[in-house]
Amino acid sequence: GGGGGGGGPSREELLARNTLANRIRWMLRETMGADGEFERRRAELQLLGGGGGVGDDAVCESFVSSVRPGGFMHDLLHEGQLAAIHGGNLLVHGGVSSADGVALGRVPGREGDVPSVGEWAELLNAWYRQQLQEWDAAPCLPSDAVADIAVEGGGTPPPPPRSLRDSWIGGAALISYSVPRATGVASRGAGGEGRGVRAGARGGGGLDLLAEEELEEETGEE
Repeated sequence: GGGGGGGGPSREELLARNTLANRIRWMLRETMGADGEFERRRAELQLLGGGGGVGDDAVCESFVSSVRPGGFMHDLLHEGQLAAIHGGNLLVHGGVSSADGVALGRVPGREGDVPSVGEWAELLNAWYRQQLQEWDAAPCLPSDAVADIAVEGGGTPPPPPRSLRDSWIGGAALISYSVPRATGVASRGAGGEGRGVRAGARGGGGLDLLAEEELEEETGEE
């Protein structure tokens, strides 16, 4: 608890919990189905370093540096495709249909379905490459973004509105396409559930703000 309105945490308490480590833990659990990956990455770094201690900052840097130019995840994204056809087989990460939508034939930003599977894969991958270019051009949340959305009078700041986050971070449409909340996408299968989140580097290499209730869940505080 704290001094914020309605018995919630104060703005200062919220920002104190809004650490890069907490944001990465939340994103791994809620948007990637990878709960516990933060500690597994720590164990990996300890093994690679000969068994010495590895702090949260080093674990965070491992994740953040992987998506910077030259990082392994950045390079993997640029080599990848959302859909590929090989030997008459359609290959995607998750599936083409689920209980909440059908991805086959649908391309974000395009009206109507594409009837040809081959043409759909080409158009979907062209959109994917365009999104990567936008992300490369604007991968970071501006350092003054938090101040821009803070509530007057020291109240608890809300998460950035979707329209603002979409304009701040390049490739936001691709991020939305890939999170568990999305419907009718080819990047996850029928079992994917959970809440989406816009994630992008912030000024100094951090990640986007989480909402108050999300931080309370991450820190175990109410």
